[in-house]
Amino acid sequence: MAFSFISATTVIPFFLMTALLMVSPFATPVAARDSLKSGQWLKSGESLEKVGSFTMMQNCTVVLSDSNKKIIWWATAKDMDFGCNLKLQHDGDLVMYNSNGALWSSQSNRKAWKIYYLILREDHNVVINDGDNSTIWEADTSSSPQHRYPHYCHVKRIISQLM
Repeated sequence: MAFSFISATTVIPFFLMTALLMVSPFATPVAARDSLKSGQWLKSGESLEKVGSFTMMQNCTVVLSDSNKKIIWWATAKDMDFGCNLKLQHDGDLVMYNSNGALWSSQSNRKAWKIYYLILREDHNVVINDGDNSTIWEADTSSSPQHRYPHYCHVKRIISQLM
């Protein structure tokens, strides 16, 4: 019976390269995220998490919940669907899409190709900030309860207040 041995000159570079990839700045973090950068998607079933969560539900409803899972804001299109995704576009607009196109929009669009961030804040609010850290849109969770729970909207009609 013949045995084959792998030399140390073959094994060491493999393990060294693997270790470097694990600590690389290009490695994807395992921790939950609390923001989106322009161009990124929040897919159906995914959440941003901090003190509470901002979730793209399976039924095409975006839900903002506090740490006790109490819904404090939500948005949906008039005709609910399934398989929607939420994208923070390069113009600062937060848009819900399904396979047929746009269903809902924050209508916060500004200059194209600027860096924007959708941020779940510790005060249970969701905001869109530009690269200068100026808020261009928020879910407005600080208003009275009747304004926290918007009614169904038509395609691309804003259901929360602009700054």
